[in-house]
Amino acid sequence: MANDSDHTTPYRVAEMTWQEIEDALEETTTLLLPVGSTEQHGHHMPLGVDVYMPEAIGERVAESSPALLAPPIWYGVSPHHTFKPGTFTVSTETFQHYVFDICASAGEWGIENVLLLNGHYLAQDPELEIVVRRLREERGLEAFHVPLVNLFAEVAEEIRTAEVSFHASEFETSIMLELFPEFVHMDRAEAVDPPAESRPLTDYDALGENQVGWSLSAEDMTELTPTGNIGDPTVATAEKGEALVEAAVSGIRELVEDLESGNGSVAAP
Repeated sequence: MANDSDHTTPYRVAEMTWQEIEDALEETTTLLLPVGSTEQHGHHMPLGVDVYMPEAIGERVAESSPALLAPPIWYGVSPHHTFKPGTFTVSTETFQHYVFDICASAGEWGIENVLLLNGHYLAQDPELEIVVRRLREERGLEAFHVPLVNLFAEVAEEIRTAEVSFHASEFETSIMLELFPEFVHMDRAEAVDPPAESRPLTDYDALGENQVGWSLSAEDMTELTPTGNIGDPTVATAEKGEALVEAAVSGIRELVEDLESGNGSVAAP
């Protein structure tokens, strides 16, 4: 894939030779690993949203910051989305082992810092938190779980129009309109309101209290939404997406540059 920026040093691991990796490790020991899922995203967006977002954001970071971009992980923990065709899911145990082994193998050839750019945020946060802990304790890697929503939450709160944006709605649709407008069919988008009230710690909103939101089942989702999305994607815009993407890129870039400068241990975002 050709780069449109002035950054000519290769950074996409899958497109590099081992000699180029060896050379790159003299300049950076940081790896960006996009982690997502292939799952339904309503009537208006494709199954690959949760990978398209972190990979494109990671690419923008790697274009201008000292980091390598790994091939993304396309399959995640998505049992709650199997109520619509096209969704793939793996078990929690399989997912944890797979992500851990990928990162551990990178550590074997010189990577010291790993950022797990999570596009399937909320749903597989628990698994990735465990992976990060194991990588730090067992492999000595500076590993970080980086859910995209954590990076753009402040901006999202400021620019949001809809009261609720939980899945395939205002935030994700806006980001996709900014990054991959050709994949978004706004004429098919429909608003789906969640229940008027939710139990404590179970808000149906990406910026709400979602302490157990990851535990929804396929049966739960069937009752919640006929289309697959929860919230209002019709208010999404590319302008909102640009602001959200910029916030995410800025946050990741700051972490990368701090790690590469050798400032010591830093807190996860």
